[in-house]
Formats: sequence, C-alpha cells, structure tokens
Amino acid sequence: MSQQDVDVGHQFVDAVNRSDVETALRLVHPEVVFESLRAATEGAFIGRDGLTRFLDDTAETFELFQVQHSDVRDLGDRVLAIGTIRIRGRGSGIETEVPTASIAEFRDGMIWRYKDYGDPRAALEAAGLPE
Repeated sequence: MSQQDVDVGHQFVDAVNRSDVETALRLVHPEVVFESLRAATEGAFIGRDGLTRFLDDTAETFELFQVQHSDVRDLGDRVLAIGTIRIRGRGSGIETEVPTASIAEFRDGMIWRYKDYGDPRAALEAAGLPE
C-alpha cells in the first residue's frame, strides 16, 4: 500500500462529501465492490453502475451526507478509516451523526473493495488489529 492509495481514499471521501459523482467514479475500479451499512441500501453495490445507484440514493435520501475520518491507517494492503457520517434527512430535516469504520482495498491505484463495518471494533477485528 502506498501513500497514493491513502490519498485516493481521501479524494474519494472529498468527492462524496461534495456530491461529485463523476470524480468519485473515476477513483473506483470498474469492478468495485462497495458495501454500505445504510439500512435502506445495505448490501453490496457492484461496479461503477452500482456505486452510482448508491450515490444517487444517498442524494435523494439526505440533504446532508458528510463523512469525516478521525483515524486513517495504512495497513499495507488495505486502508482502515474510522470516523463519523453526519446526515440530515431530506424531508424530515432530522440531523444526526452515525459511526463509520471501513476498510478499503485498492487495485490499479483505485478503490477496488470497500466495506463499512459501522462499529470501529468490528473493523479493527476484521483488520486483525487490537482495539
């Protein structure tokens, strides 16, 4: 894993936070497997078309969707990111923060696999790291 992969992860989050779907799609591998924990969209989204569906649904569901990582770790062959997602429901106006803890793998300089574990302990365990 290189600093370049960590940077790609940051660029992807920045693109998602700006609702910049075009940039987000350029940063993921054509065969990306994207696993979210959002209740309405839980499960794997496959390929760039799948990620587009996830991002479109996110934009329709939330007025605000901001990912902030307070802890990013280069694990050699993966990147672990722990933080929060601040959301505001479209229509309801209810705003809250939910925990996020994900692991991303890279191929050809792009995000190839992404899984959100939600709970930092679950992500740390999946990464084989102590709390």
